[in-house]
Amino acid sequence: MPDDKKNAVAQKKLAGDETRLLPIILRYFKLAGVALAVYGFGYTQFSPSWILVGLLAYVWKEKRTQRKHLQIKIQQQIAKDEESTILARVEDLPSWVHFPDVERAEWFNKILDQIWPFIGDYVKKLLMDSIQEKIQQSHSTVGSFRFTQIDLGDIPPRIGGVKVYTENVRRDEIYLDLDIIYSSDSFIEVKVKGITAGIKDLQLRGTLRVIFKPLIGQIPLFGGMSFFFINTPDIDFNLTGIANSLDLPGLSDMLDTIIAEQLSNIMVLPNRIVVPMVQDVNLMMLRYPQPDGVLRIHVLGAKDLIKADIGFAKKGKSDPYAVIKVGAKKFKTKVINNTVNPEWNEVFETIIDIKDGQYVDIELKDEDPGSKDDDLGCCGNADVNIAIGTVAKAGITDSWLPLEDVKQGLIHIKLVWNYLSKDPAILDHHMEKNTDGTELSSSLLMVNLDSARELPRGKKQMAEPCAYCIVSVGQKKEESQVKLNTDSPIWEENYRYLVHDPNIQVIDVQVMDKKTGKPLGDMALPLKSILRAPDMTLDQYFSLKNSGASSQIHMRLSLRALTTEKSKESTEPEQIITPSEVNKEGTSVDSSDAAAPESTPAPKDQKAAPAKAPSPAKDTGKPAETVPSPQTIPPGKTPATPKQKTDTDLRQRKGTTPTPAMLRSKLLKRLDPRGVHKHGRINLTFRFSPQRKQLVVVIHKCVNLIACDDDNLADPYVKMYLLPDKSTKHKTKIVKNNLNPVFDESYVQKLPLYTVKPVNKDYTRERVMVFMSRWSLYTG
Repeated sequence: MPDDKKNAVAQKKLAGDETRLLPIILRYFKLAGVALAVYGFGYTQFSPSWILVGLLAYVWKEKRTQRKHLQIKIQQQIAKDEESTILARVEDLPSWVHFPDVERAEWFNKILDQIWPFIGDYVKKLLMDSIQEKIQQSHSTVGSFRFTQIDLGDIPPRIGGVKVYTENVRRDEIYLDLDIIYSSDSFIEVKVKGITAGIKDLQLRGTLRVIFKPLIGQIPLFGGMSFFFINTPDIDFNLTGIANSLDLPGLSDMLDTIIAEQLSNIMVLPNRIVVPMVQDVNLMMLRYPQPDGVLRIHVLGAKDLIKADIGFAKKGKSDPYAVIKVGAKKFKTKVINNTVNPEWNEVFETIIDIKDGQYVDIELKDEDPGSKDDDLGCCGNADVNIAIGTVAKAGITDSWLPLEDVKQGLIHIKLVWNYLSKDPAILDHHMEKNTDGTELSSSLLMVNLDSARELPRGKKQMAEPCAYCIVSVGQKKEESQVKLNTDSPIWEENYRYLVHDPNIQVIDVQVMDKKTGKPLGDMALPLKSILRAPDMTLDQYFSLKNSGASSQIHMRLSLRALTTEKSKESTEPEQIITPSEVNKEGTSVDSSDAAAPESTPAPKDQKAAPAKAPSPAKDTGKPAETVPSPQTIPPGKTPATPKQKTDTDLRQRKGTTPTPAMLRSKLLKRLDPRGVHKHGRINLTFRFSPQRKQLVVVIHKCVNLIACDDDNLADPYVKMYLLPDKSTKHKTKIVKNNLNPVFDESYVQKLPLYTVKPVNKDYTRERVMVFMSRWSLYTG
C-alpha cells in the first residue's frame, strides 16, 4: 500500500510538471512567430503602413464584437428581470417611471369586444339547449321552466389588470390573477307555470384566478385549467317581472346575500371550475387539490370604538360584534352589550386552499334589534397584516389594527398559520401539548366521495333509487347531490373536516333514497384506522351495512396533521397526470378492515387457503375497532386474477373498472337525445322471476318528448299491453305540462315459463320479452 501511494504521488507530480511546461512551449512558439513575421516584413521590404491598417481593422473588429456581445447580454438580462437591469444602468429615473406587477390587457379587451356578439349567440344556445333541459329534469315542479329571452347586451366584460405570479409557485404551474369588471346591459327572462321573472343590468367586480396545471411536454402544453374567485366578488343587478316585488328594503339585501352565497358555492374558494385538456389528467387532484394549510384567527378584543347608541335610554355605548370573512367562509363573534372596549377571546379555524392573494376581511358591527346594524369600522385587504400570505411567512402575527372608515377604533387580532403534514407522530405531540381543554383542531380530514355501486332497489316496483349521501364527522354534516334513478351513482364530491382527536372520532356515511326517504346503507369508520395507512390515506371501496350483499361505496380518505413548522412534504408537487392506481380490479374492502393490506392472489397451480370467517361483533352501539386482517373472499366466488394493464384501462375514469352507470352515460352521449324517430326516448327495466313466474316491467321516465299543446308542452302518459292478444293492459298516471315526465311505475304480469323461453340460442330472454310487448305513448 505505501508503494502504491508513492507511485500515485509521483504520477501526479509528473502530470503537474507537464501541465506547467505546456504554456511555456506555447508562449515560445508565439514569440518565435512574431519574430519571424517581423523578419519577413524587413526581408521583403514591406511598407509599415500596412501594419497600421491591419491594426486599425483589428481594433474596429474587436470593439464591434464586444459591443454586440454587451447588447446581447443586456437583452438577456432585461428578459429575465427588466426592473433590476434598468435600475442598475440608470442612476436617476423620473418619479413617474415605475414597474407594476399588475399589467394592463387592452389587447385582450379589444379582442373580447370583437367576439362578444358571437359569445352571446353561444351562451344563448347553451342555455336553451342544455341548461333549460337540465332544470326541467331536476324536479317535477319546474317541468315547464323555459327561457323566454336571453340577451347578453353590447357591453362585454373588461380585464382591468393581469398579474402573473413568479414566486412561491412550482415549475409545473402558472398562476394568473384577472381583475374582472362586468357592467353589462344584459337582460335574461324566464317563465315557470305562467309566471315571468327576469334579471337585467348585471354588475360584477372581482379577482378571478386562472391556474394552468400541470405543464407538460405536448400540445396544449398544460394538462388542465382551473377558474375561481379568490374572494367573494361584488354583485349588483336589477329585477324584472314578478321578481321586481323583491326589490324592497330588507328583501333586497336578503336576495343579494342569497345570490352571493350561491355564487360562492360554485366559483369562490374552495369551490372552482376545472377544464381538463388531456386524457390522463386526474380531475380529482385538479378540482380538489390539497389545501395550503389551516389559519387560526384569534379575535381577542377591541378598544376606543365609536359610540353608536346615543339616546335618552342609552349611555353612549355600543353593542359590538365582529364578522370575519375568508373567501366563502364567514364567522361571527358573540355580542357584548354596552361597551366600547369589548373582549371576545374567541378562536376560529378556517381551511386555506391558496394563501397567496387571499386576505382576512374583518367588519365590526353594532347590534340594533329591529333595524339595520351600524358599522363600527373594518379592516381588510388594504392592511398588509391581514394578507394570509404574509401571515404564512411570519407563522404568527399578533397586533392591534386600526379600523377604517371610522374616526377611531382598534381591534386586537392574532393569526396563527398551520401547515399540513403526513407524519402521525405530530398528532401525538399535539395531543400531549394541548392538555388545557381548548377545542382546537389537531388534524384535517379530506373526504372524496366518489361513487357507489349495486345499491338496493325497491322491493315492490324494482325502481332504481335516487341516492344521496350524508357524511358526518362529529357535529358537522355534509349532504351530497341527489343522483336520480340509478343504483350506481357517481357523485365526485369533496368535503373537509377539522378533527380534534382522530384516535376517538368516527366518520359516519349514510346513503339515502330521496324518493322514499329510507336508508340504502351505512358505514362507520374510526379515523384511527387511517393513521395506520400509508401516508395516512385510504382510497378504496367500502362495504355498506344494512344494504345489499354487494353494495359498496368508493371514497378517498386523507388525514393531515396540523403543525406550525414547515416541512419538505408540504411543498411536494401532487401527481396530477398519473391516474389513480387504487383498486384497479374493483375489489371491495369492508369498513372494519379498511387499513388491512390486500391479500395476494394464489398461483393457478395452488389452492387458495380457506378464508377465516370473522367472529360476530357484539352490538354495543359503537363502531367496531378495526383490526388489520387479510381481505376475505365471499363464499361462492373465486379470487380475481390480476389483469394486464392496457392503454384502455389507463384511460378509464380514475383507473377504476367502469360501472353500469358509466357505460349507460357513455351510450346515451352517443345516441340522439330525441330518439331515432325524433319523438323522444323512454327508460324501461325488464325483469323475469322464474320462481314466481312473473314478468316485472318498470316504467322510469321519458325525455325530450314532442310538444302537443299550444303552450309548447304536453300531458303525457304510457300505455302498455302484451301481444298477440292484447288482453292485458297497463296505463300510467298522467304528468301535466311536462316534456320530461318521471313515472317510476311498475307492471307485474304472471306468465308461464314456456312463454318466455328463447326461440333459439341467439335470442336472450330479455329480447323475447321486448318482442312480446308493445308500447304506446299518449298525451292526456
